[in-house]
Amino acid sequence: MILLKKAIIITLLCLGAVLPARSQEADTIPPPIGEQSKLNAVVLHYDAVRARNKGDNAGAEAKLRNAIKFDPEGAGLYFDLARINIARKQYTEAEKNLKKAIELQPDNKWYKEQYAGLLLEENKFTEAAEIYEQIVAQDENNKEYLQTIAYLYQRAGEKKKATAAFEKLLSMYGNDEEILEGKLQLHLNNNELEEAVKVNSRLIEIAPNESKYYVRLAEMYNNNGQPDKAAEVYRKAEEMFPDDAGIQLSLSDYYKRKGDKENYVKYLRKVVTNNSLEASEQLTILGGFVLGAEDSTDKNLGLELAKEIAMRNPGDARALAGYGDMLGITGNMQESAEQYKKSVEIEPAAYVVWKNLLSVYLQMENYDSVLKYSDRALRLFPNQAQLHYINGLAYSLKKDYNKAINSLERAVDMMPEENKGELAGMYGTLADAYNSIKDYKSSDEYFEKSLELAPDNPTTLNNYAYYLSERGEKLDKAEEMSKRSLELAPDLPTFMDTYGWIMYKKGNYKKAGEYIEKAIQKEEQEASGTLWDHLGDIDYKLGDKDKALENWKKAKELGADNPNLDKKIADKKLYE
Repeated sequence: MILLKKAIIITLLCLGAVLPARSQEADTIPPPIGEQSKLNAVVLHYDAVRARNKGDNAGAEAKLRNAIKFDPEGAGLYFDLARINIARKQYTEAEKNLKKAIELQPDNKWYKEQYAGLLLEENKFTEAAEIYEQIVAQDENNKEYLQTIAYLYQRAGEKKKATAAFEKLLSMYGNDEEILEGKLQLHLNNNELEEAVKVNSRLIEIAPNESKYYVRLAEMYNNNGQPDKAAEVYRKAEEMFPDDAGIQLSLSDYYKRKGDKENYVKYLRKVVTNNSLEASEQLTILGGFVLGAEDSTDKNLGLELAKEIAMRNPGDARALAGYGDMLGITGNMQESAEQYKKSVEIEPAAYVVWKNLLSVYLQMENYDSVLKYSDRALRLFPNQAQLHYINGLAYSLKKDYNKAINSLERAVDMMPEENKGELAGMYGTLADAYNSIKDYKSSDEYFEKSLELAPDNPTTLNNYAYYLSERGEKLDKAEEMSKRSLELAPDLPTFMDTYGWIMYKKGNYKKAGEYIEKAIQKEEQEASGTLWDHLGDIDYKLGDKDKALENWKKAKELGADNPNLDKKIADKKLYE
């Protein structure tokens, strides 16, 4: 009885009620069984809600199931149980509990909305629409519900029902542009050009000053093989809206598809110099033109227009960066870098522009500039892993490996673990740097980490295999990795050289020679001194000392990086 009294007090407090004054004798009179059960259910329901709010779904579920035993007709209990089922993706159970809640309270639209949402999760669009039909029966003038029904029938491919839903909406709300847009999309999805044209024409009547409807009408005709009708719509649209950027853009695309280069360029020029557009928008449009340019004339035109935009907007950081992009696309790297530098002077917070600037300097192999500007960028963005990585990469390419390792370690620490591809690349670069300072233990550890994240990265496989072969360690593992890299990238001379060198280290000189010669043939005039140096060593092992000397001399001419090369040539003898 003490427990029951406590339960009653908690329940009344939860419901915001005020306890009336009672005599001690009244407190001892037990309530009827039905009332007691419901009170117990209320208390358990309250506890379940508290448990769920604390993230204890298991505890909440247990309490709700117990509550249902006390009150099997408590609709809210089934509803809350369904919510927990949904959170756990137990959709079958959730559906069963929601159906029960609706059965117990058929007029509760919130239960039905939750049920419809569950059906949507399972892509049951028709069933969801039918539930919304039930809701609308209780709330006939709810525009949002009616639109949802139309959309769901459309998704379900129920064309007749979707059309009926749109017609009902239009009969209730007249020339509503949003509803007409939905009906237009329905006709387009069903390839009903004539019906779509009617709806679009209705939109033009409603909003005759909206150029977008003319553009769409022309595109509808053009996309359906009626270019003459499209041309007529464009002619009328251009007369009505001579300075409209959307129409100019659409016309440029129209003439491009027709193969009318003169008019394509004419309207492109109009749209990218249209003052109604922001400079960044103009450059975005122009970027598409330059990327698709088939000859130098088009590229030069793109650059000319980009320069014009930048000159008109000298204080617009985005315009200058956009011009820098165009210059980079067309291979004008130094000029591209200059525009990026101007842009970040105006807008230092533009992280992407800093990255583009560093990328350009990397492509130019101007590592001093990469270091200079990455240091500046890092003062602004000290927590950007990519900037630390680029900084470390530049130090590595300058062979300042200790500084490279410091920056690369910071990059790794800051890179989120979920970015597996980027992290694998960073590990690989770190492995290269550690190998260069002869810390082979750390190098191998980072190669293993890199391959754990990206096991089929051909460059990592090749580099690891080559370093092992140079040390004469784990040659079977090196051979396996090198083979895999050649499977992934069979035509790369560097990978052929690695496999050949592993064969050399394993004493299979004939096979080694075959792969090194293949690599040289692939490279032709671009074959590196290292390849010729390796071939000379193989020839020496095969007993052709004259050929070995000839190849070592060629390796020296090409600048092979081998401290023993001069000694090999002078003594006509192999030193390993």
